[in-house]
Amino acid sequence: MDLNNLLIDVKEILDADGDYTNLLNQEIYAPSIQIDRRNVYFILHHVNNEGIIEKSLVVYENRLTAGDFEAQATMDDRDSTLLVGELNERNNDALAKRFQWIRPTSRRNYKYTFGLGDRLGNASNAHLRLFKGRGIMPVLAQQSIRELVLMHRTNTDVFQSASWAVFEEGFTYGWGADGDHVKTPYEVDYAVKIGCSMITLDCTDEINNDIVELNDDDLDQRFNQLDPDQIKYFNDTYLNKTFDLGDGRSVKFTKHDVEESALTFYDAILFATTIYNKFVVPYNLDFEISMDETPYQTTNPNHYFFANELNRRGITPVTMAPRFYGEFQKAIDYIGDTERFEREYVIHEAIAEHFGYKLSIHSGSDKLSVYEIIGRVSKQHGWHVKTAGTNWLEALRVIAHKDPKFMLELYKFSYENLDDVKDFYVFNAQTNGTAPKPEDMNTENVMDLLDDDDARQILHTMYGSIMNLKHNYHYVYRDKLWNILLKNQALYDRYLNIHIAEHLDLLQGVVKTKDEAREKYEPKSDISKESAAELQATSKD
Repeated sequence: MDLNNLLIDVKEILDADGDYTNLLNQEIYAPSIQIDRRNVYFILHHVNNEGIIEKSLVVYENRLTAGDFEAQATMDDRDSTLLVGELNERNNDALAKRFQWIRPTSRRNYKYTFGLGDRLGNASNAHLRLFKGRGIMPVLAQQSIRELVLMHRTNTDVFQSASWAVFEEGFTYGWGADGDHVKTPYEVDYAVKIGCSMITLDCTDEINNDIVELNDDDLDQRFNQLDPDQIKYFNDTYLNKTFDLGDGRSVKFTKHDVEESALTFYDAILFATTIYNKFVVPYNLDFEISMDETPYQTTNPNHYFFANELNRRGITPVTMAPRFYGEFQKAIDYIGDTERFEREYVIHEAIAEHFGYKLSIHSGSDKLSVYEIIGRVSKQHGWHVKTAGTNWLEALRVIAHKDPKFMLELYKFSYENLDDVKDFYVFNAQTNGTAPKPEDMNTENVMDLLDDDDARQILHTMYGSIMNLKHNYHYVYRDKLWNILLKNQALYDRYLNIHIAEHLDLLQGVVKTKDEAREKYEPKSDISKESAAELQATSKD
């Protein structure tokens, strides 16, 4: 790398007065350029011999402070130093001292927020380009402990990938980092120490799901085993009470509702209170509570009971995630009666409004049939929607276009080893027997796998098994998959943006139906034709 030429580039940037459209060096990624007085910072893109973009940080800064950065090469220029460095943690920290916006911030002042779990670590740039001007705050770093383990990643890695993308895209509008589905004080502490601006407390282990299966007599017997003062408190507070939520909406507690709510959720409420006092208050975190990782729907009385008990302890979460009516299975659209979903969602939303927080919709990827409802009903107070693993499916769409035989191999492996994930996920593809059989798939119809619900669920849930399979100390699939994906980052970016734009347009009311969204963003088929032509041309070469 010629530092003399880079110095000329820096002077050109300083003289450009903010217009970087005609920079001579096309390796300078213009959105990343930041100028502070006479100091200059930007990301340099270099395409290596394999067609993969390599990135470097370039800094031109007063030599008295430039030592904050870790440099691979340096050159002095009067009272300044020009340096080139890696996109590593030390350099990220140095940039954060200069530009606070590359650190995550609170969601509290944002009406609409959207979670974007990036399992592979290279989707954030495309997402940030999409979110500019949308009025929606992205939560980029959002990985559960389970996902970290399966992908052999750390919270540090996830956090750094997101923060560098924010700087690279010049995204100054604010972003969030979520310690997602943390279940223990240890996991919460891990998320806090890495710099997460929010935690999603997963109360699964503290929710007594067996209570829902009890008949009324057994439920009554269990409830009457509580201390007399507890029984009196719950009955005095809730039994046969109707709580007004405004606009003609209310929640009424029957005897069954009181006993079921208390026995199912009181442990979780006490646990949430402990985490709130130990971590949320001292570290000023955004607090989300997840009630959704259960096999049963959260009833309106269940939700009100949980929220009211938090409120009595002075706790108002930023968001709460009930388990809504219907099925929010991984990687596919909502399953259920959308009219009933809307009726019950209206009450859940009214409860959230009453206590001063927003609803959070988990497993939000691809739930196109209910986004219009969520966006319309939640219009006054906003929403938080979490998506994650279907970014992985968009990556596989690239693989299917560029190496269909390899994609067939990945599907065959996933189909035949689905028991690997039976303890982690519940989805139709495990039980209904309608998933495409590998022997029926070929290079002509391989793209159909990414549009078939059962195949999508199989491929979605098997990401960890695919990426971690080894033979004779070598990864079987990981390296080849990464090589294809990194060589085709632009194609991956296009798919990511189409995929998430469908979500956002429905939530924001730009389109009204799933079919409208799909029709608007059907250039996926055009991309398929382009890729097929490229593949054919490559084979001729």
